[in-house]
Amino acid sequence: MFKRKKLVFAVAIALIAVLCTLCFVACNVNENTGEKHITVYVGEKTFEVTTTESNLHGVLTQLYNDGKLTAYVTNDSGFGAYITQIDELVQSDGKYYSVWHSLDRFELKNVYQEAYADFNPSRATTKNEDGTVFVVTVYGENTLYYSGVGISMLPIIEGGVYAVFVD
Repeated sequence: MFKRKKLVFAVAIALIAVLCTLCFVACNVNENTGEKHITVYVGEKTFEVTTTESNLHGVLTQLYNDGKLTAYVTNDSGFGAYITQIDELVQSDGKYYSVWHSLDRFELKNVYQEAYADFNPSRATTKNEDGTVFVVTVYGENTLYYSGVGISMLPIIEGGVYAVFVD
């Protein structure tokens, strides 16, 4: 009986995840088509990009293929691509690649948890109107949210600002 409940629960969670992903993709279909103008920061470098790509992974690949990044290496996972090397940015001493964006959309922002308390103390937090707390940073004149989705799922939206740092 316990195994059956466990199986039903696992299937329900999987179905919810699939439905959420489908809703997320459906909501982004119209805004992800056509040419978009965005800003991308990779470490200290700034790129003004015009693209038809639909996600950040595609834009970073475009920057690499255009010779603007010296390196862009990713591995695939069940959650999409993840960065293993980008430009001259090096992960070391407990620091890793972090992805940020200016898109003020709940489903794209990483919700702050106590586990993040030691996560780069120079980063700040902000509170949503419902009390949800998110990790933010100010870079240039932009407030950027710590991404709650990977580079393969992060949509490219007209006027958006995106960043990859080592934190």
